[in-house]
Amino acid sequence: MKKIVFILVLAITLQVSAQEQSQWLTDNSTALKLSETQNKPILVYVTNTPKADVSAELKTLVNNSNLLDKITSNLILLKLDISDKTSTNVRFGIHYTKQRSAPGLSLIDKYGKTIIEPLVDFSSREKVLTFMTLLNDKL
Repeated sequence: MKKIVFILVLAITLQVSAQEQSQWLTDNSTALKLSETQNKPILVYVTNTPKADVSAELKTLVNNSNLLDKITSNLILLKLDISDKTSTNVRFGIHYTKQRSAPGLSLIDKYGKTIIEPLVDFSSREKVLTFMTLLNDKL
């Protein structure tokens, strides 16, 4: 009986841990600090939709959950909502994606410097996959 309880607790713990890893931060300074302490780059998703479910949107675009899960497990995830034009997120969004509008994806280092060319054109699945492949190669 103890073995069954142990296995169940372990399975639940692993599931909760996996869910926590895929959560997107919304504070730029927190993401930069985590990037420095964990020595991981930051994947920034710039959106103008406050309730955007980034993981679901990216999984739909990439159409390959395994690739997305592999990539995001090696990154700090940051979602910047730029719908409030007075927010500091707008400045960070422009800096990271080099555009004034959303959506945009960028890979940055612990200093906030862009590592690869940001993805700002989501018009085709191929462009998203190209960005994800470059991202995967950098990790």
